[in-house]
Amino acid sequence: MRKELGKERACELLRSAVREYATSLGESISAQNEGTSLEKMKAAVPTFTADNALEIEPIANTDKEFSVNVRRCKYAEYFKSIGEPEFGAMLTCEIDPPMTEAIGSDLTLKRKQTIMGGASHCDFRFSLTP
Repeated sequence: MRKELGKERACELLRSAVREYATSLGESISAQNEGTSLEKMKAAVPTFTADNALEIEPIANTDKEFSVNVRRCKYAEYFKSIGEPEFGAMLTCEIDPPMTEAIGSDLTLKRKQTIMGGASHCDFRFSLTP
């Protein structure tokens, strides 16, 4: 796509497709699970950590907050190994915000850094908003 359309347009199309997929994924997570939006998010975590894809350090796990640090990410390792961390970030990291919104409008994600972006860890902070 980059060769045919140029980097900017290819990234724009990919991001649009990822947003659409992430929204659908969030809606599916919401429909398939019971409880608050935060409980629904927690129920989805095993999907993302399957086959030890992520090594997670728990920070907080209450009825209002779910916070973890991801200390190892096989998704990031793969995309870095093929020289495509930007592409990897679009396909994996950029799923999180629209997916979170689609799970519930009262669910908030704050994440300041990612391994894919060069940080030592990803800092996921999910919370319920009044």
